[in-house]
Amino acid sequence: MTIRNIISLLVLLQTINVTTIQARPQKRNTKQRLAVPDIMPRRSKPERIMPLVAELEKPNVRVRHIGNSRTGIDVSHYQGYIDWKQVASDNRVAFVYLKATENTGMVDNTYRRNLEGARAEGIPVGAYHFFNPKTAASAQLHNFCSAVDPRTQDLIPIVDVETPPRSDIASFQARLRAFIDGVEKHFGCKPMIYTGMHYYNKYLQGKFLDCPFMFARYAEDAPIVNDDVKFLVWQFTASGSINGIRGNVDRSRFMDHYGVKDIMIHRK
Repeated sequence: MTIRNIISLLVLLQTINVTTIQARPQKRNTKQRLAVPDIMPRRSKPERIMPLVAELEKPNVRVRHIGNSRTGIDVSHYQGYIDWKQVASDNRVAFVYLKATENTGMVDNTYRRNLEGARAEGIPVGAYHFFNPKTAASAQLHNFCSAVDPRTQDLIPIVDVETPPRSDIASFQARLRAFIDGVEKHFGCKPMIYTGMHYYNKYLQGKFLDCPFMFARYAEDAPIVNDDVKFLVWQFTASGSINGIRGNVDRSRFMDHYGVKDIMIHRK
């Protein structure tokens, strides 16, 4: 075979190879790339809208009494946010009183939240009104009764009386009596009066013996008053510490043989 024939053969073979490669079908990539979805913005947790007082009644919520505890607490907006589940885990809390109103127009801005939280944990709960000795009883009564639905209460209400009347004690006592009578009509029971030992002896002595009392005295010895009153509860400290509550909290204890059953609203 001559050199010319060899070169011709090589050219022919190269032409056949190129043609074969071009004719060979290309493999298609059957894997489809999925489009990356748009990242949905994380939905923020909606602000919880607190129900109206009338909507807080929960017949399925049962009051529970924690062990044999004889102590309880009272709270207001001063305590800020309260973790009621943690409070319920504290066996020193057998009852709680919530500040509801003050004077004629103030409603505590934590009352509804605290009411719902305490009741959800089965803690016996009651409400109190901070009484102003100079303001008409009817206006204060309207404020308190508008904010507090008796159906949401386990405990008899409290009238917090600690601001000195300054002058005209008789008029102050008449206003307080009118307020107490109005509360009794609204709740169907006598309210408990909260006050100090010295305040009672100076301004209330002998005038409200038909009501039970809670006295405040931050000392080792229990309060002593000049009358033979129905002394149910002693608030013994304003600097207590309770699970679920940041900072100080008022703590109280029952006197003698009294217990939670003695401050419960007994409905017919």
